[in-house]
Amino acid sequence: MIDKGRFHDAIEPLLRAVAISGPAAQRHATAMALLRLGFGLGERQDFANALRVDLRAAAIFAELGDVEQELQCRILTGICEWQLKAYESAIQIFESNAERALGAGRTAFRALAMLSVSCILVDHLRQYRRAIPYATEAARLFRSTANHEQAAHALRHLNEARHGGNA
Repeated sequence: MIDKGRFHDAIEPLLRAVAISGPAAQRHATAMALLRLGFGLGERQDFANALRVDLRAAAIFAELGDVEQELQCRILTGICEWQLKAYESAIQIFESNAERALGAGRTAFRALAMLSVSCILVDHLRQYRRAIPYATEAARLFRSTANHEQAAHALRHLNEARHGGNA
C-alpha cells in the first residue's frame, strides 16, 4: 500500500503521460480511466489527488466535446474542493458548471450545481441570504426534471435560508 505522500509522487508522472493527442477513442478511454481513478481516490478520502485527476479528465472530455462527461468531472472537482473545505473555490466551480450546463441544455447538471452551492452556503458558511437564489433555482429545476427527492432537499435549504437557519 502506497501512503498518500508517495502516491502523490507516483501520480504526477501518470498525469504528465496522459494521452492528450492521438485518436479520439484512445483519449476518451484515457479520460474514462482517469474518471474512475478520481472516484477511487475520492472514496479513499484523497481529495487533493482526486481533484488533480478529475481536472485532467475534464480537460480531455472538453477537448473531445463530450459535454456530459466533462460536466460530471467538473461536478466532482467541486465536490473535492468542498471536501477540502475550500468553499469559495467550490462555489466558483459549481457556478461555472451551472453556466456550462445551461449553455449545453443539461438541466439535471445545472440543478445539481445549484443545489451544491446552496448546501455549502447553508450548511457550512451559514450565508442564508446568499443561498436563497441557488436553492430556489435548484428546486425549480429539480421539479422540472421530476426529481422530487432532490427538489424537496432544495426546498428544505430554501426554507432554512429564508428563516436564517431557524427553520
